[in-house]
Amino acid sequence: MNISVIVTNWNGKKLLQKYLENVIISSPEAQEIILADDASTDDSLIYVKKLQQKYPKLKILSHKSNQGFAKNSNLAVKKAQGDLVVLLNSDINPHKNYIKNSLKHFNDSNVFGVGFAELGHENYGSIYWKNGYIQIKPGFSNKTHITAWLSGGSCIIKKSEFLKLNGFDPIYEPFYFEDLDLGLRAWRSGYKLIWEPSCIVEHQHQATTSKFSKSFLVYVKERNHLITVLRNISDKNLLKQNSFWQFLRVLSGPNYIKIILAAHRQIRLYKPQVVENILKDNQILDLFK
Repeated sequence: MNISVIVTNWNGKKLLQKYLENVIISSPEAQEIILADDASTDDSLIYVKKLQQKYPKLKILSHKSNQGFAKNSNLAVKKAQGDLVVLLNSDINPHKNYIKNSLKHFNDSNVFGVGFAELGHENYGSIYWKNGYIQIKPGFSNKTHITAWLSGGSCIIKKSEFLKLNGFDPIYEPFYFEDLDLGLRAWRSGYKLIWEPSCIVEHQHQATTSKFSKSFLVYVKERNHLITVLRNISDKNLLKQNSFWQFLRVLSGPNYIKIILAAHRQIRLYKPQVVENILKDNQILDLFK
């Protein structure tokens, strides 16, 4: 199978200077490396165009206006030529064989994708239900394990299945929870998501979220946490619990009304995403007990 690597970027020239060349060197299995630039204004493209002279398989996909993480990633996957597509943030530094060690899992036709192990944070994604919301926690294992989601900046996916589910939902723009949402839709649709500890990358945690205020980041996280429930949970009992805990959150902090209104505003703006109802809510939650 052909393989494409996509590195998403927005004003990350310094990160590209640190890591992009190593991405290319560490990805010999890839037929192309795509820099998906989201209307950067920091000379990122000037640097990448110079690097192209050394590495012809490096390609540039750029936008005139900012699309946000979800749309930028989705458009890049559509343009990618590979049957398998590696998704990397610009602050990811991969180790040797990070792609090679994932490929065995795609012998299983039900595998949607494989998540990489971040050095120092070697854990798969686990979920549970508490206080009316889907909660996330790290799951630890030294062996291959299922995962609730694939990090949008550190995984390899099947292009055909990613596009079948319409990729990341732009309702979560500018960021946060789009990878969990896609993971839940993939599991519900009958696919498997795998975490592979031998696919090692270093995540420097210098992503573009650092460019925003803490209050804005909290607002987006809270809004998108609620959207994740409203978009992905259909069990009536779980939804009743969510409504009750929304009410309690408003009582404890009236500003939560703004979160509720913002979440519903997003839901009105974006149509429901593609999902096949093969597994039910509790069946997915039970996978991670």
